[in-house]
Amino acid sequence: ERFNTFIQTSGLWRYSDFFRGRSLLESRASATNQFTFRGGWSVSLNPALATYAFDPAAYADLAVTSFGREFPLPRSYVPSPRVTTGVYTAIVATPQFRRFAAAVGVTKAKDVDFLETSRVKRTSYSASVDLRPSGRLRVNATYNSSAFERQPDGFSSFSTRIPRVKFEYQVTRPIFVRLVSQYEATRREALRDWRTGEVLFIRLPNGSYTASVERRSNVLRTDALFSYRPTPGTVFFAGYGNSMTEPNALALDGLRRVRDGFFVKASWLFEQRSKR
Repeated sequence: ERFNTFIQTSGLWRYSDFFRGRSLLESRASATNQFTFRGGWSVSLNPALATYAFDPAAYADLAVTSFGREFPLPRSYVPSPRVTTGVYTAIVATPQFRRFAAAVGVTKAKDVDFLETSRVKRTSYSASVDLRPSGRLRVNATYNSSAFERQPDGFSSFSTRIPRVKFEYQVTRPIFVRLVSQYEATRREALRDWRTGEVLFIRLPNGSYTASVERRSNVLRTDALFSYRPTPGTVFFAGYGNSMTEPNALALDGLRRVRDGFFVKASWLFEQRSKR
């Protein structure tokens, strides 16, 4: 029943290059195409084309080493020449039904890994569900993931998965509770030279260099909130949150608590009326 399209372009310059008329650092053009069908169903098809150059100063702390010596000496890292990327995203969404709404999306891209300026194939997925089983309870669940695959060797260099759930319940008119839980699983392989595949070295604050290594992070964060608002202007909040970690992503086995937090907030509104 309806079709909308939005075309956008943007450019990014180094501050000094802009006033000297030099080439831009990054450019991007995208088109957002949304189709809305009878009943409220919608489909979005969003292609984007971009080019990226890399400022060598941003990679001054990276280095490669010369082999064949007892003590390899670091050489300055040379980032990749300008890279052109293409990104294609498709999203399908349901209408807003009485009890629920949902959406799912996928992104395929020939992209760039900015940490090592290498070309990658990027695949991303997203999904969301909004449930309203009653007038008091609302549940929202989302999932986002992204994975980088280096070109041309095909090895995975980065991945992240983030499921998130939020519960909200109106116990009575003045009392409201909320629970939010999010798990973020991230894996980053050792940085590598885009030309040779050699592991990159990172300069430490003391001037020495250490080899880049694989990094993994699996963090489950949960926050709870209690709200009491008896009258407008008078409110009491109490909350608790904690972060837990584990060695294996999304295993939910062997979780270890690493951080806790509490907060309390209260405010009162006093109204004074003058007598005439």
